[in-house]
Amino acid sequence: MDTQIDWDDLVGALTNELQEKGRLIRLLNQQTETLYRHDRAENARLEEQIRTQLRLITRCTEGQDQVVEHTSSAFHLHKDVPSIEGSPNFLHPLLKALFSEVNRLNDRIEVRLEQNQGLKERSLFENPSQ
Repeated sequence: MDTQIDWDDLVGALTNELQEKGRLIRLLNQQTETLYRHDRAENARLEEQIRTQLRLITRCTEGQDQVVEHTSSAFHLHKDVPSIEGSPNFLHPLLKALFSEVNRLNDRIEVRLEQNQGLKERSLFENPSQ
């Protein structure tokens, strides 16, 4: 397989994962607003969209992992070596930034999920009849 295609696939997989995680953060932000308004119907709709988006992100992450594994194998890198190490020098900053942003969004998603869960619990406790 052509090495340029391998790196393009990796950049594409990382970019796709970032886009989907960005969509999830947007949904979580919408959910936060909905929870503050105590809009249960809208929250139920968003919950379904969030579950769908989480499944999509899981598929994106699995795809990215496969591309990383394939690329590492193609360049005879140990699987514990970051994919950046085998990439052409001109790609190092891009790959480093993409991997860093994926990790940053992972952290941000985790925090938002916890925050929204707390808001849901508080909303149900404060307004049990709605």
